[in-house]
Amino acid sequence: MQSKPDRALSDPLTWRSMTALVKVGAVIIWAVFTLYLLFLLKLLLFSRAPGSDHSLNLIPFGTIWNYLSGDAGVPRGIAISNLVGNVAAFIPLGVFLPLLRRSTGIWSNLLIVLCASVGVEIVQGIVGVGASDIDDVILNTLGGLIGILFFAALLRLLRRWSRVTIAIAVLSLLLAPVLGLLVFGVRLRM
Repeated sequence: MQSKPDRALSDPLTWRSMTALVKVGAVIIWAVFTLYLLFLLKLLLFSRAPGSDHSLNLIPFGTIWNYLSGDAGVPRGIAISNLVGNVAAFIPLGVFLPLLRRSTGIWSNLLIVLCASVGVEIVQGIVGVGASDIDDVILNTLGGLIGILFFAALLRLLRRWSRVTIAIAVLSLLLAPVLGLLVFGVRLRM
């Protein structure tokens, strides 16, 4: 008796059609995604004292330019790590979204990343934590786009949702200890 073949690129798996290994992978992905969301909350909303150094920037590329030109008044290493960190923080969201939503639409997933980033900046502004900066939205969205494109490339390379699910589950398991340390063990200095 032959087992059912995996679905094609454009047809994501449903829970009933998943093998046991893929189901385990899906559970791992949801668990690591939850840990990732906790990390983002800690990083973006709880790593600074309320009211400390709050600022607002609505000029696109203003902060980015100041960091790159050295006009920001912070050491270059901190400026670069801030820029890279804003991009890197949202790459996982771009990887997880298409898989968890079972949707490969780049624009719809990118819109969710954009809305999440804008939402974070609005909450930071309301609560008075950190900087509400349009450049953070730009960099976060770029990070999400990188993650979405990575997912699309992985799907094109592996050709099946089940293989992508397992690959991302393995990557998630490898990164879970780092996320765990960032959420529960390491005090972030901002």
